[in-house]
Amino acid sequence: MQKKISRLKIVTVIVLCVMSISVLYFNNTLRVPSIFDGKFYTTALLPPAKKTVQITEKQVALPELTLWLDSANALKYQYPDFFLKQTSTTSFLVVKNDTLIFKRYLNGVKEGEYTQLFSVTKVFVTALLGMAIQDGYIQNADMPVTTFFKDLKDARFNQLTLRQLTQMESGLNYDEYGKIFQTLQYYYEKNLTRSIYAAKFDTPPGKQYKYKSIDTQILGECIKKALGNKPLMDYFYERMWNKLGMQDTAYWALDSKISRNPKFYGGLNMSARDLAKFGIMIAHNGKYKRQQLFPKNWLNYCNDTTHRSIEEDKYCLGWYYSVDDADSDVYYAAGFNGQIMLINETKNVIVIRLGKDRGGVDWYPIMKRLSELV
Repeated sequence: MQKKISRLKIVTVIVLCVMSISVLYFNNTLRVPSIFDGKFYTTALLPPAKKTVQITEKQVALPELTLWLDSANALKYQYPDFFLKQTSTTSFLVVKNDTLIFKRYLNGVKEGEYTQLFSVTKVFVTALLGMAIQDGYIQNADMPVTTFFKDLKDARFNQLTLRQLTQMESGLNYDEYGKIFQTLQYYYEKNLTRSIYAAKFDTPPGKQYKYKSIDTQILGECIKKALGNKPLMDYFYERMWNKLGMQDTAYWALDSKISRNPKFYGGLNMSARDLAKFGIMIAHNGKYKRQQLFPKNWLNYCNDTTHRSIEEDKYCLGWYYSVDDADSDVYYAAGFNGQIMLINETKNVIVIRLGKDRGGVDWYPIMKRLSELV
């Protein structure tokens, strides 16, 4: 057992408590927020790519559980399938050298079916920013928010840059984990653009890291404005989705039928096998099937450890580096209830775990150990 519990683990527990007591009202039915909520939200459709691509598969057995689980769990479950089934896992994929070597779909989810990624969505938005810069829609990541929202009254928005939004350094008075009612209010917001005009600062931009979904929401809406008359979902489909050869239908949750703002902070609903394609692109610094989809040096920003938050999360561009060490380059995207995509760039291994909840498991060290063994 780790002696030190990271801030990320603590806040995850808080979020679980908060979201477990909240409910959503759809079709006269009360529902607890879950990975299946995309079936009930107002959504934007993302159809399969015009030319779909299937990841090469060569199935192998995973290493013995005792090598990548703690002793208690290894003794309790004995076999990977038992472990995954009993820990609420719905999709578990391992990709090595761009080949899918292990896949399991459980607990009511079949291959190709979509579930909600929650905050894993954030790394799609930061990647989309890199693409918009490469295409000339945005000059650079240091442009202020007021370039896109010219009528914001607080002068501090003039100092708030897109880069600071990617780093959760806006200074806005939002506390994802400390202000429960504020978090719930934002979750239910029916006009997310309106929330930008209502936002207030508690610290100057660029001075402090504090995880908050409004930062990614503002970032996404700035990209949307930068595209001008080109609909953002069309751009996302053409620029990323279609070029990655996505196989399965997906949906992006919107705030309401009237406002129709994408939930940039956590609304992407997609299949695990298509998520793996995105991971392969990231692991190869934006290159997929010989196409450079965003600037080659885009993620190099995070390779400079001074650009990661100083907290234990070590957050950068939507990714967490808190499982990193001196011998390997490991980072992961994480969403509510244990949606995780871990990339071990040194070993060229991607591990994806999606589930109904965390299943009482600390997934990050488990997935890191597995990525080193396969």
